[in-house]
Amino acid sequence: MNTPRNFPAALWLTTTMLALTACVSTTRDAGGPSSAPSSGALLSTTGQSTPTQTVLDVLRADREFARRAGGASFPEALRAGFLPGVMMPAPPTRIVAGVDSVLAVFANSPDAGGRMTWTPVGAGVSGDGTHAYTVGVGRVRRADGTRSQFKYLSYWIRVGDGWRVAAWRRRPVDTNVVLDSTMLAPLLPARAFPAVDAAGMVAHRQSLMAAEQGFSDLAQRIGVGAAFAEMGDEQAVNVGPSSLGRFVVGPRAIAMAVSGNQPLTAPSAITWNADTALVASSGDLGITFGVIRPKQPPADNPNAGASFFTIWRRSSPNAPWRYVAE
Repeated sequence: MNTPRNFPAALWLTTTMLALTACVSTTRDAGGPSSAPSSGALLSTTGQSTPTQTVLDVLRADREFARRAGGASFPEALRAGFLPGVMMPAPPTRIVAGVDSVLAVFANSPDAGGRMTWTPVGAGVSGDGTHAYTVGVGRVRRADGTRSQFKYLSYWIRVGDGWRVAAWRRRPVDTNVVLDSTMLAPLLPARAFPAVDAAGMVAHRQSLMAAEQGFSDLAQRIGVGAAFAEMGDEQAVNVGPSSLGRFVVGPRAIAMAVSGNQPLTAPSAITWNADTALVASSGDLGITFGVIRPKQPPADNPNAGASFFTIWRRSSPNAPWRYVAE
């Protein structure tokens, strides 16, 4: 856990979680159309700059996004909160970019035409306050009256006076599973880091993509599970299987989940790398996009694989990257 310097960790966590709870309660009570922000921005920000205030801000943005999305049909309801160049992993091995392309992925989904709502349960922010992520759980009331549910990850970028979603994905959850909306401790930067110039941004991006490649390389040496145990931030979360209504928390638990019934050190049957990445100018939070490939693909499907994204953070621009959400 990274706490403000000279501030007791237990007191800091208690104070922050009370503030988060207040944010959740205020948003739930508002509920109706009259609670919409008066500014022109869809997802307005408070203008506050401390890490805790920024976490509260992006949680408010996510909840406002959910509130407004609930009044329109899925997937069109997502349009207002997405950046024009929003990106999303899509079957089988695509990284889809652009609002129209992302929404088109869901055109034939059983959820299309339904009403979606969700609740964020966790968030993290960059040291410069311009990038953030949220994770949460949600439900869809389908047009035919049936229901579905899901877990999601959103990667946010502050644009002008509001936050917008730069990357999004969801994992279906079995309908007989109870969703867990318990708030997770927020992930805050160790301290504020200054923005860098264009050359610095290139270096940050290259280091992040190299970290994803290094993750895969490590898995080839020590096993996928062992690599997940070693490369995760202590607050890392994973969406987990569809049979689980909560996120898997902590690198050891995540390692066990991705390994299934195999030992953590079982030889890796897959390899992967980053095809592209986004990174905050502070160089401490970013997201990679890529494709996982089997080392021995089926003869009838030589291009088999699965697209993914991974959210990363590090304690300083010179520290090693660690995955924090995927």
